[in-house]
Parts: sequence; C-alpha cells; structure tokens
Amino acid sequence: MPWRSVRGHDRVVDTLRSGVRSGRFPHAFLFVGPEGVGKRTFALTLAQALLCETRPEADLEPCGVCPGCIQVEGGTHPDLIVAGRPEDKQELPIKIIRDLCDEFGLKPARGPRKVAVVDDVDSMNDEAANAFLKTLEEPPPGAVLILIGTSPEQQLETVVSRCQVVRFEPLAAEELASLLLEKGVASEPAEALKLAMLADGSVGRAVGLADPDLGRYRRDLIDGLAGERGFDPAEHVRLLDAFAKQAGKESGAQRRRVRLMVWEMARLFRGVLWQTAGLEPPSPDPEDRRAIARLAERLEPEDVFVLADRAMEADFHLQRNLYMSLVLESLFHDLAKVINPKARS
Repeated sequence: MPWRSVRGHDRVVDTLRSGVRSGRFPHAFLFVGPEGVGKRTFALTLAQALLCETRPEADLEPCGVCPGCIQVEGGTHPDLIVAGRPEDKQELPIKIIRDLCDEFGLKPARGPRKVAVVDDVDSMNDEAANAFLKTLEEPPPGAVLILIGTSPEQQLETVVSRCQVVRFEPLAAEELASLLLEKGVASEPAEALKLAMLADGSVGRAVGLADPDLGRYRRDLIDGLAGERGFDPAEHVRLLDAFAKQAGKESGAQRRRVRLMVWEMARLFRGVLWQTAGLEPPSPDPEDRRAIARLAERLEPEDVFVLADRAMEADFHLQRNLYMSLVLESLFHDLAKVINPKARS
C-alpha cells in the first residue's frame, strides 16, 4: 500500500513528511473531508509507514514487503487498531471507544509505537467523544491516533483542539477518471470522465454510479422528479425501496444504494440553483440539463434551497441508520409539496 496507490493527496503526504523530519509529528490527527475521497486508505497507508520495519521513519514511506507492512495490509498487525461504527448502529458505541483506549494503552508488541485508526467519528455521541479525552491528552509514548470524519464542526471542540486537523479535498475530475480507468471501473476515457464529474471527486460514488442498473434507475428518478405533471411520492418511495433491495439482503448495501440516489437528488437541485442564477449547470449529462431546465422554469431559488437542504438532511439520517422507509417517505412527501404543480397552486 505505497503512497502511489493513494491518489490526489500528495500535498498531505508532503506536509506529514515535513512534520516527521522536523520532529513535530502529532500524536493525534483528525482527517476531515467528503466521503469516498480516500481518507481511510490514506490513514492505513500512514499506519503502514509508521509501522514499517525497514524504512527510516523520516522517509514516511512503507516498504510494503517487511513483516510489519504485510501485517498492516492483511489487517493482522498487533500494534494497529482499526475501529468504526457497526453497520447496524446509529452511533459509534462507547464500548468500542473504551475497548480501543484500553488496548491502545498497552505496550507495543513488535516495535516502538501503536497506531489506532477510528472511522465514522461523526457518529460519536458526546459520551463516546469524552471517553477519548484522556487518551488524547496523555497518549502512550510514540502512539498515533487517527480519527476520520467529514468536518471538524461535527466533533466536540475538546476533541478537535487535541488533534491536528488534516483536510482532504475531492479528487480532481481528471485524476479520478484516470483512477477509474486503472481500476477497470470504466473502460473508455469519456465514460471515466463523465463518472468522475458526476461523482464530485468521490471514488466511492463513482464506483456506485458505474453500475448500469443504477444508471437506468437514476435516469428514471431524475426525469420523474422533473416531470411537468409532478410525481407521486408514494410511488417513488416504492420504486426506490425496490431498487435498493436489488442490491441484496445486506442492509448496508441497500442503504448505500439509497444514499447514492439521495445524493443525486441533491446534485439535481444544485444544478437547478445554477440555472436559476443564470449559470450553466455543472452537469456532464445533457438529459440532466434538460431536467434541470424544466425544474428551473417553475421553481424559485428559495424553493430550490429547501429541496437541496431536504435531500442532504435525508442523507444525514440515512448515514445514521434511521429507519430507511420512514426517511424516504418523509423526503419524497416534502419534495412533492415544493415540486408538484398542484401542490404549488
């Protein structure tokens, strides 16, 4: 897992290397930025570099072949702790945090340091976050703690103040398109670039949007929302629920599919905002632009702000594992009140 496999974040790598070489390497990081841009992959590569047994620490470059690097890549290194919110939970349980802190405080088994990577910290409640404070204030010698979230504003100030905040930006469209071609997600450069632009710099969203079934459903969803006669919210809930279940029995896979579609609704409404402002919507899809134009003809900018905000609120609830059917029923009901011509007359 060398740094060349982590695309688009060279600036962050250079900053961390400078910190190591100057002796100012923090004991705790808070990685923030959009979902799907590689924060977790970056964190694990950093852990591998810190636990590498052959390269000088000042290089901050994993060799990839020593026992330490191999164990990190295999998820079996005794001095690497990886934790996150279970898929069936709405919050990161405090027991996971307490167990992590207990294990983190033990002496390293192989080398001079321990590394902990904690994903989904946006979902920590105040009690779980406060359980971190003693570890953040008095970490074991050489230990490094990496928290992964989306925004410092989602965390307690007492946690943020004890971490070095590292911001990750969305991948540039050209960088993401190149990565999609390398991974075989797209077979043609034009297809890869279109996916990259639709995904707003997120590898995870690009991979999801590459699914042909998802592309077909996405088209029907957007055209339905923009239909001149309005749409039936109950029917859209039924169709989206059925589409989600096509992902399989695993609730996490179903929820990821729904979140992708909710994100696409938010993207649609952002495009409408551009259109109502007299700007060209930043969409690579001509059919999307036609749908955007139809909505812009009958919606006021303040209405579109409500729609976009409502879609992002639904995504937040889905991310927190609230009951999916209720979230969708509420979302489509609220969208219909704004979009449907009869509801607006």
